[in-house]
Parts: sequence; structure tokens; C-alpha cells
Amino acid sequence: MDVYDKPVVVGLDGSPPSRAAFAHGAWEAHRRNVPLRLVHARTEPVYGPPGAYVMDSVAERYALAAGRAVLAEYELKAHMAFPHLTVTASMVPGSAAGALVEESRDATMVVVGSRGLGGFEGLLLGSVGTQLAAHSQCPVIVIRPAAEPGNLGIGPPHLPVVVGVDGVPESEAALAFAFDEASARGVPLIALYAWWMLPAANLGPTNQWHYDLLEAEEEARRMLSEAAAGWREKYPEVETQLVAAHSMNPAVALLEAGCRAGLLVVSRHGGNTLTRLLGGSIGDSVVRQAACPVAVVPESAS
Repeated sequence: MDVYDKPVVVGLDGSPPSRAAFAHGAWEAHRRNVPLRLVHARTEPVYGPPGAYVMDSVAERYALAAGRAVLAEYELKAHMAFPHLTVTASMVPGSAAGALVEESRDATMVVVGSRGLGGFEGLLLGSVGTQLAAHSQCPVIVIRPAAEPGNLGIGPPHLPVVVGVDGVPESEAALAFAFDEASARGVPLIALYAWWMLPAANLGPTNQWHYDLLEAEEEARRMLSEAAAGWREKYPEVETQLVAAHSMNPAVALLEAGCRAGLLVVSRHGGNTLTRLLGGSIGDSVVRQAACPVAVVPESAS
């Protein structure tokens, strides 16, 4: 599948958060000129003894009908808001996490609500969100707060995009994604490097007993400027603010910045597990607690 044909995938279950995810996903697909794919995950029937269903057949039929109705409703809404947008809708078997990770293999991005019903219940509060953030092959946007209904066709709020920068070149994919979003939204971008101790290869202690905080802060600003330089040249229309914040808990600095943002962008680095940013308390806190939508961008997305 050509990169320009890869759809924006939205996980739908009819809940208010998924409606907000749908509104944002439709806007993203429209502005990127790619298809919109609506997905509703359903659990396969579970068999007990020969000839017996563990899942009640009536409940199963009701769940299937409800899922199809949700997809049909939102497919129609998408066509009404964006008549030229290519829209597909599918019921997919399996768990929400497994279905969305599989969809991400051929997607531009995946958009989900912060909490849902049915196939997306508990998203980002347990294993479903952890698996999606850890294994998605494309950027994931989690729409928060959960109560936000979304405004179809209007686009996201006119608030800054904040991107967490944690090194060069480790943040390239996140920076690319954040600058693109800020440009499309017509809003400023805040590149935030929240640090406690700089990497040993970048200044670090003067000796084993001494750490010069002022020199370290200057080095942090230099690293941040270097990381953003190329993207500022590519997106000259984006007003950019570089912030180096010394903090014992970098997650707090990111969460505070998110209180005044329309989108908070963080990196996910290579490997099969959540490493560095998403492997520790920083990414976990940001995804679970941010006051604004959060984008998790795999390093391989650059």
C-alpha cells in the first residue's frame, strides 16, 4: 500500500470519547487527503462443551447489530461532513488492542478515545492501551479529556502543540509529527526538553563529585536547538518556542505544559517493549494523566 493511500484508522464504539476520536480522525484524514477507516472490534464467540455457547447467542447478535449500527451512523456522518473523503467501515474480530495494532501496520495513524465501551473498554487504563502504545506501527493519538464530544469538520482547538524532546536523533519522528500538526492547525509549537541529568556524552558532571547546573542547562538548550533546527527551517510558518526545563520529575513538566496545549506529542523508542520514555513513569504518566490529547510516535515513523 502506497504511503499516500494509508488511512487514518479510528476505533469506534459509540461512546462520547470515541465520538471525539471520530471527529478528530475525520479531520486528520481530510486534511492529509487519505482515506478514513472506521473500526469496531468484536470478541469472537467462545465455545464450551460440544454444541454449547459460553457467550449467549442473543447477546452476541445484539452486540453485532449494535456495532454495525455505530459504524453505519459514523460512516454517514463522515460523508456528510467531507463529501469527497473515502470512508470504509469494518467489524474486526479479536481484542481491541490486537485489532488496532494489526490495523496500524498499514495506517497513517490510529485515533482512539481515552476510554470507551465494548471493544475499547478501559483503553489506556490497563493492558489494552499499553499494548497499543507499545506495538503500534504508526503514530497513535489518544483523544482526551474523555468527556470531550468533538466537533466534526471544525478541527482541533486553537492551542499550542507541545512536543517532548529527549535527544538527537531519538526525537526526530516526534518532532516531524509535531511540526506537521502545528502547521496544519495554525498554532505555535513548544519543544520541551525536560531533564534531570544530561546524558554522559553531553557534558555531565565536571568530575565525579561536581555537576555544574548552569553549564548543564546551557548544554540542554544547545541540544534542544540542534534537535529542532532542521524542522524550524522546513516549517518557517510555525512559531516555535524552545524550553529546557530542569526537573527531578520530567513527567511533571510535560503534564504541566499539556494543561495549556491542544496536543502533547511524545516519542516511543525502538524495541519490543516500552523503552525510555514509554518504558518508565514519564510516558506512562503522560498518556494516563495528560489534560489534552496525546500523540505517541514510534521512532520508526520518521
